[in-house]
Amino acid sequence: MSLEPENIMPVPYQPGKPLELQVLRNTCGDPLFSQSTTAVISKMLSMTMSPVMQVTVTTKSGSTIPAVLKLYDRRFGTDLRDHRNKHVPYTSADEVVFQSLIQRGDMDRILQELDEEKKTNIIPPQPWHLLDDVPEGRAKYEVALWQNCVENFDCETEAYARLESFQGKLIPRLYAHVRLALPDSEVSQGTIASDNLLEQSKLARYNEVKGIILELVPGYDLVDLATSPLAPSDRETWTSIVQAAIDAAHDINKHGIILDDCQPRNVLVDCRSQSPFIIDLAQCSFKDKLIEVWKDYEEAEDWDAVYWEFIEQCDNSRAIGGLMTTRLLRTKGFKPDLKYPDCAQVLEVR
Repeated sequence: MSLEPENIMPVPYQPGKPLELQVLRNTCGDPLFSQSTTAVISKMLSMTMSPVMQVTVTTKSGSTIPAVLKLYDRRFGTDLRDHRNKHVPYTSADEVVFQSLIQRGDMDRILQELDEEKKTNIIPPQPWHLLDDVPEGRAKYEVALWQNCVENFDCETEAYARLESFQGKLIPRLYAHVRLALPDSEVSQGTIASDNLLEQSKLARYNEVKGIILELVPGYDLVDLATSPLAPSDRETWTSIVQAAIDAAHDINKHGIILDDCQPRNVLVDCRSQSPFIIDLAQCSFKDKLIEVWKDYEEAEDWDAVYWEFIEQCDNSRAIGGLMTTRLLRTKGFKPDLKYPDCAQVLEVR
């Protein structure tokens, strides 16, 4: 199919723009926000799988705090909207076919078809496989992206809940689950003329954009350790920072979570303490859920051993340490002396 952009829709998330948010859940002990709040965009931080912004948010007391807002928006994301490593911009035509599906009440049917495809494929098909030269293909692509965003929100919020004791130490603090308050005109596009309020509410959710508000950790990406002006110049300190990131990934593994997108660009270093924080938990696997799947295919006496064998294959620690070693060698001719966790030893000390 032709991917030449026509009628590309502009990204609405621009510095200075206020965003009205509905707070679905305050996740701090003392709620920070009222049921609705305003976040003013300071700058865009990234837009690969999701738009991520530095914002100033109004708290329950009326004061403001700096924070990070991450929105799970199918319309924007250079890596999310991908077709064979080429970005597929969101267009007005995409929105027309997506809204048409909602209006006809076809969303549930297509979601069921997508779920069946996932069950019958060892490797789940990516959304770009759905692109073809007929309107239904493009519509299914938008539905698959919507489904990915829902799953990413659910995964990341669950990961933060399971890692609550690590918040503020190895991962940023999660302040709240939110939903972007869309104008009534946009929400009504996704509803069918009906007296059934329950049905209207169900259909309106297809147009909602959920998100999370996170602690703002001032610093730099681990991948920029050798070049960032915020990073230390001492090479031995570089080693300790990378080692701490390796240890953080291992601690998360020990807590029953595997990072499916583990790499240095998903590690943020606090410039105040030079402590690394693992970020972007939208793509994780959970030990208990993995074991339930494995039980359908094999038998084992020790599922912990199977889990740690899988950890060795995924190797979150070396995904960080190996790439950083290569980068430091290439840019500075420096090879850090790193120590990697021994998964077999973890099993021995249980």
